[in-house]
Amino acid sequence: MRKNAHISFWLDSTLFSYGQLFFSKNHLASGLILLASFLRVELGVWGLAAVLLTNGMATLFGLDKAMIREGLLGMNSLLVMLGLSLFYQANATFFLIFLAACLLTLLLSVMLMNWLGRQGLPFLSAPFLIALWILLLAIRQYEALETHVGSIYLLNEIFRWGGQGLVGIYENVNSWEFPLTIAIYFKSLSAILFQGNIGTGILISLAILISSRIAFTLSLLGFLTGYWFYWFVGADFSQLQYTNIGFNFILSSIAIGGFYFLPSWKTYTLAVVTAGLAALIIAAGIALLAPMQLPIYSLPFIAIVWMVLYTSNFQNGRKPHFLKPAIQQYVPEKNLYAYSNYLQRFAQATYVKLHLPFFGEWTVSQGHDGKHTHLKEWGKAWDFEIRDSEGKNYREDGSLPEHYYAYNLPILAPASGTVVQILDQVPENPIGEVNLENNWGNSIVLQHAEGIYTMMSHLKPGSFQVEEGAYVEKGAVLAHLGNSGRSPVPHIHFQVQPTPYVGSKTMAYPIAHYLKKKEDGLEFVSYGIPREGESLFNIRPTPILEKAFHFIPGQELHFQMEGPEDVVDFHWEIWTDAWNQSYLYCRGTDSLAYFVNDGVQLYFTSFKGDRKSFLYKFYLGAFRVVLGFYKKLDIRDEVPLDQVSGGWWRILQDFVAPFPLFQKSQYKVLHTTVDDPMRPRRFELHSEVTLHNRKRSRSLQVFRLVVEDGVIKEWEASEGTNTWKATWKEKPINTPAYAMA
Repeated sequence: MRKNAHISFWLDSTLFSYGQLFFSKNHLASGLILLASFLRVELGVWGLAAVLLTNGMATLFGLDKAMIREGLLGMNSLLVMLGLSLFYQANATFFLIFLAACLLTLLLSVMLMNWLGRQGLPFLSAPFLIALWILLLAIRQYEALETHVGSIYLLNEIFRWGGQGLVGIYENVNSWEFPLTIAIYFKSLSAILFQGNIGTGILISLAILISSRIAFTLSLLGFLTGYWFYWFVGADFSQLQYTNIGFNFILSSIAIGGFYFLPSWKTYTLAVVTAGLAALIIAAGIALLAPMQLPIYSLPFIAIVWMVLYTSNFQNGRKPHFLKPAIQQYVPEKNLYAYSNYLQRFAQATYVKLHLPFFGEWTVSQGHDGKHTHLKEWGKAWDFEIRDSEGKNYREDGSLPEHYYAYNLPILAPASGTVVQILDQVPENPIGEVNLENNWGNSIVLQHAEGIYTMMSHLKPGSFQVEEGAYVEKGAVLAHLGNSGRSPVPHIHFQVQPTPYVGSKTMAYPIAHYLKKKEDGLEFVSYGIPREGESLFNIRPTPILEKAFHFIPGQELHFQMEGPEDVVDFHWEIWTDAWNQSYLYCRGTDSLAYFVNDGVQLYFTSFKGDRKSFLYKFYLGAFRVVLGFYKKLDIRDEVPLDQVSGGWWRILQDFVAPFPLFQKSQYKVLHTTVDDPMRPRRFELHSEVTLHNRKRSRSLQVFRLVVEDGVIKEWEASEGTNTWKATWKEKPINTPAYAMA
């Protein structure tokens, strides 16, 4: 296993050094770019040697392996050696320059990475630019180096060379007739590899298309905008046609339009605007560097991206126009789909998770901005009472507080916090009367975080179970409900406020998780604002479900899977990464499914790895599981589009993703059966994932899960006509931790 990991590290670090030229970590795309570099064999050999040497040096220096693996260090050395091997012939002196160039570029990369990182900026290809300028200036003093004949007159001119097979195809492609604009586009792409020819450009464009449809679209948009700008202002077209400097338009457009920002019509507009600005920097840069006989290379691209990213750091934090990916996935579509899914699932998520302050089912008698007392600055509050099946909130004749269902019931802490104020000893009102002098009645205020307080009012005098200054856990009993203050009948007033005083002005703040009663069952609500007339209650976890989904780091889940073709034993491990994110890991397929258990529900956040694995089927089927069993509980969610969709519709969606999202993947789970509602031992849940295209929909997976005695006893996944059934197994004796199917 360690040997395989070692090979995987070197394979990734090598391939990604090529893919990072276009902000990609796609293996196939990176491989195509590597192949394109070998269309000029001598350049390809020196470029690959530079990548391997630089990554080896970085490993010897003890630098972060994740950074090396991502190709961030090898990329710049690759560019430096492509440039040097284009200009100079290989000899002993050139080999010494090669060693020095790789070391210089590595040192510059680490230095710039740390210095620019403090400004929130990437180092891009700046190490390449600085290193190659230094080397070109220094090499002029060395007589032992021999210049390539084909690069004497033009820095980017590539001499032809003969051959068969791939080389023959290369020459045939370059002999094809292309419209001038398309030819310059392909040559501009190939100039990034110092080749300046159509065949290499076609391979690179194919690599970009495979990696990201958004990046491909932006490459065209950026280039055409820069091309049009040159034509409109009457600039020297030889700069585009012969030096192929137009790759600056392409790279800056991809970086700004879809990589460093989440793609949208705003980033596309910004990419168009900055392409014109890049043309200005190209003209100015050439004029400034010409006296020193230094090429401009990627200077315009670097300057544009730095200026835009630095300026974006000063956006209004509440509603920034240009959003940056929370986690860079190196695919614009994935970043966008992940953000869209986050908005759907967690847009209202809060740092402090507040819950309803009572047991059982209650009804909102007055919600936010109510008709009676929830007005103006005090409008974001709730009144709750208990009603029976006939809609009445009392028994008998309702003439006494004791007749009301809610009276004297315990009031709970909605979240953990500190008691900052208690108002007690306000006498209770006879039914129908109110106390306007002590409007809030007996009340308690809790502090949960800086600027986040909750207040519960109309409590029973002398019923407080806590004192001021005490720290209480979520769900702790604080007091009992009474009928004090402006309360004609027993009900609880509940509000969230920014200051620690009884009677403070209110603020809108969602309730984290609760169940809402519907005519045909129950609806799970996550981060919602209860509305007047709704009947709702807290989720009470069922111990058996809690135990079954209480995944502990180091724990293993063992199953036997019976599929359409064979029977396989397998198991998963539970681990936590450096960012404290928990995940299920299948070593056999090197797949991970990240999850969160917040005590109320277990939900998955992302999947990485083999989509043919059993772990992927479980990830889809148990995408969101509420840890309390309620028959006919209907839970709906959305799976990130990039993790379920495929085919031509998905490709089309990728192209237009920054604008309309016409595809949607829906997850639905229904609590179906329980063996004994009073003393349950066995539960069954059914779920389904469907993909929707406009008015069409198709089922991707149907899933059944059985929990028995605190264990995931069995689960079953069906896709089309195929079904896989997994049954729980005791951990085998003397089985190595790495034994996997």
